[in-house]
Amino acid sequence: MNIVSKTPDVPRVNGGVLLFRSCLVSAEYPGSEAATKWLFDRFDIEYTVHPEQTCCTGLGYYSELVPVATSVALAARNACVAVEDGHPTMSYMCSTCYAINKKARNILSVDSYRADTNKVLAKVGREYTDAVADQIQHSHTMEILWSAHESIPGLIQRRLDGIKVATHPACHYCKVFPDEVMGDAENFMIPEDLLEDTGVIKTGLYNEKTTHCGAGFRQRFVNPGIAVAVTREKLRRLAQEKVDVCVHMCPNCAIQFDRHHSIIEASAQERYPFVHLHVQQLLALALGADPDKDCGLGSHSQDVEPLLERIGARTPAVTR
Repeated sequence: MNIVSKTPDVPRVNGGVLLFRSCLVSAEYPGSEAATKWLFDRFDIEYTVHPEQTCCTGLGYYSELVPVATSVALAARNACVAVEDGHPTMSYMCSTCYAINKKARNILSVDSYRADTNKVLAKVGREYTDAVADQIQHSHTMEILWSAHESIPGLIQRRLDGIKVATHPACHYCKVFPDEVMGDAENFMIPEDLLEDTGVIKTGLYNEKTTHCGAGFRQRFVNPGIAVAVTREKLRRLAQEKVDVCVHMCPNCAIQFDRHHSIIEASAQERYPFVHLHVQQLLALALGADPDKDCGLGSHSQDVEPLLERIGARTPAVTR
């Protein structure tokens, strides 16, 4: 019997949120960002998307192409932008953005590293001060949404009864700062808990839940055979669990699974009869969002139409 842990309740976040744009989300799954904005609007969470926010450099940093000092300086600058704008709660749709900014936070707590960073920031008229460090908050978008989960029952317009969902926990969220995970780092449940009131069947803890997606940034290019082998093992396990949807919280994981799912099925001569969605997309669909305009499902490689038909998402949602 699978173990289902419950995510603890947290104070509601009502505003002051800077939605941190992700290069992978924007390039690969812009519907994840669109669905996030749609949900923030439904939950009355005040937020901004700031034109001066820059990339977190995660792709380059974790591929050892961007020096750590560069990543830290950009993180410090982005923190200054958020605080100056009055939106100090940074909400990350990408777990790599989350991890690298939190790493920078820790590095900037060391006086000598902060001094070196501020020498660079001075050239653009900014400084990472104690006031910035005290105000800035780094949160995964899942955490922001979970803080408002009590609003979900009254907003549901499409039931997801009988749809079995499983979470693929992002390693850069659950494994880089395990002590700061909201809930159980080994059995992360926010994605499924967010969907619980819609009628889904939650998978909870399953064998290999914490197994990596296989991407590893450069690994999918440098060691593609190993990367795909890891992905295949996770797909096999999820198929054994008889899930309908694997919900994701990181665009890099989504790329590895969604883009390679059918390819791995063909090469392994196996069937993995489920689809991959960002949890924001599936939750937004349950609350009445349009699959194309609000959730951008056309950017997915898998055929999600059977699922959309099953949940009635191809007919207008009933407004209560």
